[in-house]
Amino acid sequence: MIELKASDPAREAAALTEKALKGELWALDQRGTELSSEELAKRISPLRSGSLTLCIGGDEGLDPAFRSRARFTWSLSKLTLPHRLARVVVLEQIYRAFEIIRGAPYHK
Repeated sequence: MIELKASDPAREAAALTEKALKGELWALDQRGTELSSEELAKRISPLRSGSLTLCIGGDEGLDPAFRSRARFTWSLSKLTLPHRLARVVVLEQIYRAFEIIRGAPYHK
């Protein structure tokens, strides 16, 4: 995990680009697509042999040019979430997606 100091979206975009992101890029943004856990599992399943980079923007969101580079823009909710909470939700949902992929009993 890479965490950047808060700055304007353009500076964040430059810093993220400088980190030489590898693999598929997903942006997390409230303007993105909301997914159920099952839908997330279907999207993540083909990526298991590669790498996935997830970017959560700062207080002002991700720079539009950077966000447009993302293959997918994922919205956790239309609600505004603190970044630390968003990270926990993302990790829990990815864990849940892998549990669904492996066929474990799924709690709904």
